[in-house]
Amino acid sequence: MQLVFSLIMFLCAAINKGILQANKDMAVMESKPALPEKVTNITCTYFLNSTITCSWNPGSNIQNRQTEYSLIYYRNIFFNDTPVQNCFPKAIISSSESVTFPCGLSKTECTVKCGAFIFTAKYLISVRAENTMGKEDSEKYHLDTRHAVQLSTPVITKIIAAKNSLNLTWKGQDDFPFDVTCILRYKKVTAGQWIQVENIPMEMEEKEASFHIGGLEPFSNYSASVSCIRKGNTIYWSEWSADVYCQTLEDRPSKAVDLWRSMENPGFPGTIYLIWKILSVSDANGIILGYKVNRRNQPWMNTTEAKISFPRSREACEVTVFAYNSAGDSPGVTLRIPAISKQDVLPVIPVVQAFTKNNQLWVEWKAPPSAVTGYVIDWCVGTEAVCDRDWEHVNNTTLTTYLTGNIEPLRRYIISVYPVYEQGSGTPTSTEAYLKEGAPGKIHTPEVSDIKTTEATIKWKEIPKDQRNGFIVNYTIVFLNKEQHFKAVNSNVLECTLQSLLPSTQYRVYLKASTKAGSIKSSDVIFTTSLSTEAIASVTLPFIFMIFLLGVVCVVKKPVLKEQFWPPVPNPSKSSLEHWLDKYHPQNILEWTVLIPDDGSSVCDVHLSDSINSDHSYSSSEKQLLDSYIAELPLPYQPVPGIGEDIDQHSAKSNNFLQFFSNKEYISMVQTTEFLAPKDSWDVTTSPTATQTTGLKQVAGQLHVTETRVDLLCNTIATSGGDTPPSQLVSTQPYVKEYEVTATATQGTTNPAFQNSTDLPYTRLPM
Repeated sequence: MQLVFSLIMFLCAAINKGILQANKDMAVMESKPALPEKVTNITCTYFLNSTITCSWNPGSNIQNRQTEYSLIYYRNIFFNDTPVQNCFPKAIISSSESVTFPCGLSKTECTVKCGAFIFTAKYLISVRAENTMGKEDSEKYHLDTRHAVQLSTPVITKIIAAKNSLNLTWKGQDDFPFDVTCILRYKKVTAGQWIQVENIPMEMEEKEASFHIGGLEPFSNYSASVSCIRKGNTIYWSEWSADVYCQTLEDRPSKAVDLWRSMENPGFPGTIYLIWKILSVSDANGIILGYKVNRRNQPWMNTTEAKISFPRSREACEVTVFAYNSAGDSPGVTLRIPAISKQDVLPVIPVVQAFTKNNQLWVEWKAPPSAVTGYVIDWCVGTEAVCDRDWEHVNNTTLTTYLTGNIEPLRRYIISVYPVYEQGSGTPTSTEAYLKEGAPGKIHTPEVSDIKTTEATIKWKEIPKDQRNGFIVNYTIVFLNKEQHFKAVNSNVLECTLQSLLPSTQYRVYLKASTKAGSIKSSDVIFTTSLSTEAIASVTLPFIFMIFLLGVVCVVKKPVLKEQFWPPVPNPSKSSLEHWLDKYHPQNILEWTVLIPDDGSSVCDVHLSDSINSDHSYSSSEKQLLDSYIAELPLPYQPVPGIGEDIDQHSAKSNNFLQFFSNKEYISMVQTTEFLAPKDSWDVTTSPTATQTTGLKQVAGQLHVTETRVDLLCNTIATSGGDTPPSQLVSTQPYVKEYEVTATATQGTTNPAFQNSTDLPYTRLPM
């Protein structure tokens, strides 16, 4: 077994060695250049008094980059006595002599320049291929310069244009000693194929030729070029001359305009709009300068637009339109508009239908009962009032056709078919159609109104026609709470009432508009239905019952509630303070200090009086504190006049006076004068002439105090007038102020009482 394996390995190694050696030998053979192959298919062209160009087929030599080529020229034996100058390295070539012209590495052609070459001579030419292994000459090629001559490119020198023709003149660039034949080609610029005119002679003496091209279209652009050859030759044509362009002259329009009309109001009075199609370039034969419009028994009208309007008359009307350019008028076209009374009785087309086929919009109709001279198919995009119309005339045997022009998808076309009679066109029959439908492009958000317990009304706006992209099939109202519900309505319905809704429930609703090709969804709208009567009763009745129960409790417990929320307030007019003050006569001092009770209580906490009828008695500490305070008052005390006493006798003798208003608490100190008085005796209000004043009010009587600045010490009863309810203020001023006080006391009537202008400092009482 081991022996067999060794034998197999030996054979494989031998085979591999043989393959490698063979590849090596082939590489050596390929790297070594072979003898060049003879070239074939030599052709030469003689350019008069210029160059000779020869081309050939190199064969397999083209694969070898090291192969070089040379042209070898021999004079034919019949012309060995003729010298050749400035063409080859040697001045004279005989039948036994040759000239070699190196072509270098050029593989397929070579050009030899020659300043003065003998036109009638014949030559033998061969091509030599040479590499490091040797050289090979091709078979000799016989060159007869008379038949191999190629002329230089001719030049078109002049063009004369007419309405239907062009006249071209050209000449050659060589001084040739023979006759020449030329070929002319021309075409309309917009056309794709050339029209050629052959065998146009060019005489040797003239060196020029011309040709008249007829049967051309007016006002059209043409291009032309020329090529020439030695007469009798068929191969060596010159290069085509550069294309020249020329336009024929204008001619009168060859065709009448395509005329039609539309009416703003079919009845009387109304307006007739004449419209016509602009002539094509081929029919206009020039630049259209305007249009002439002629109505029977009416002056001519001119316009530069393709439309005109005029009032409609009751009688039949004939209108003729001409287009004109600089060369003349077009043929006229006449349109008959029947009388109003006759147009209504002309038979109409019973049925018009539109459909799509092969990506075209077709229309078909049934013939009316009376004979017609033809039909007019009229169509436009959008609404009938603003659409851009197009139309087409067909003969009386045509009952179906497709709309021409740029018919676009997703656009609504209004298509009308008019029967045309001898008397004019009748009333049209119309339809609407789309070339291709799509989903609507826009939809308005619906509105929710008349929301009730179980009902709600959904309203929406109609989608504009130019945004429908098709015929609306239906609208679908989708409303959701926990479940989704649908309701579809026809395309002409713009509102819908949703019923059987749940009370006090939030709904989300949106609208869908659908065509045959798709649908569009609006934005969502959220609404909530109203509460039901039972729900309202279940909420309000317990609340009403609670209010009723609370009212009963208030009535029953009125004394307790009154004592709890409105405690009794002592009446200052019944206070015994008035009797106390009669016993005290404090001295006049300029500076004094308020005594603070030992227990730290505020002066504002001291009760001066509860009521005259009250059984309240003051403690000894309260009386002591009050006595101490009154004893240090800065001014001598003058008791206020009582009710019924004469104010002048009682108070006019004093320059200053002192009063206290008592309402269970010490109220305020004003300037150097403080007031004490029974509540039922005095009313303190502001003076009408004072500025920045503060009034102190009580119930009965009148005491007018005018102050410029007031320090509020404790709870101050402040008003802006005698009848304004009091409010409570708290002082925040911790420093000494100086005041001027003017006081007037009156009882029933306004009488001057006292006036004080003394400025005295005082110290704020503790709060």
